[in-house]
Amino acid sequence: MLIRSLAALFLLSSSVVAQAETLSLCVYDPSGANGDAFQLMKEYRIAAQGWGVDFKLKPYTDEKTASEDFKAGQCDGVVLTGTRVRSFQKFTGTIEAMGAVPSYDHLRSVVGYLASPKLAKYQKSGDYETAAVFTGGAVYLFLNDRKVNTVEQLAGKRLAVLEYDTASKVMASQVGASVVGAEIGTFAGMFNNKNVAICYAPALAYEALELYKGMGGSGGVIKYPLAQVTFQVLIRSSKFPATFAAESRKWATQNFDRFKGMAVQAEKKIPGPKWVDIPANDRARYDEMFLETRVRLRDQEKIYDKTMLNIMKRVRCKKDGARAECALKRE
Repeated sequence: MLIRSLAALFLLSSSVVAQAETLSLCVYDPSGANGDAFQLMKEYRIAAQGWGVDFKLKPYTDEKTASEDFKAGQCDGVVLTGTRVRSFQKFTGTIEAMGAVPSYDHLRSVVGYLASPKLAKYQKSGDYETAAVFTGGAVYLFLNDRKVNTVEQLAGKRLAVLEYDTASKVMASQVGASVVGAEIGTFAGMFNNKNVAICYAPALAYEALELYKGMGGSGGVIKYPLAQVTFQVLIRSSKFPATFAAESRKWATQNFDRFKGMAVQAEKKIPGPKWVDIPANDRARYDEMFLETRVRLRDQEKIYDKTMLNIMKRVRCKKDGARAECALKRE
């Protein structure tokens, strides 16, 4: 009886795959096919077979190349970080806005909102559509000198900033840091070789990109999330079944903690003494500074999406109504 049941399950699974259309999914992961994100996307591929798509996964260690290949039509879908997605789809690209998502709990709520049919239209821009958002980890400042623990001390310090990340360039200039242009594939080397004193990244980069080399014995990590890196599945919707994106976003919500676990484990690998705490009063001041920056980037540079900023504010104020911003109508 057991053998018959297993045989029936195998035949059913084979039938689902046979009926699914084969499409390509280019996946950015700093560690390539051996990385945690790529491994989790293998699970996503299995789930997608039930929604009518059998993905052929292609790993990329260079995010810019993955983005360009998708734009050129060499990928039917692509997995990129939210900041890179912003050039295709500003709504979900805004999730990585400075200071907008203070914790993983906040991000879980935002991802939950995205699964609502009411927000489906905001996740499309022409033929581009965001089909899923997963956490890649909170973004922290990595320093070669852990005595630096205030914004004022960043003045004059050389800070590696991603060339396409206009928001971070604006923020760095506001605090007086010396901006040094970098790419995903070069910023770690610049930090590790002492060409810059500071860089920003999720904890996953500590081991994957060997940032501990740049930190040396005197460096540290500021224990204050600047933003939340997200891995986002971006598709050309015309090539996918009509219900694919909705099913995908639902799956992303249900499996949020799987990806969160990856980020939390990476944070635990950074030795305790390397974390640099900042005073509570400074945190409140930085929250206000980030708010000012988000409003500027929404209204002047037109980088951030107004609707997404409003959704994230609602999430912050629902979890902590005492926040000073909750009485304001600026986002």
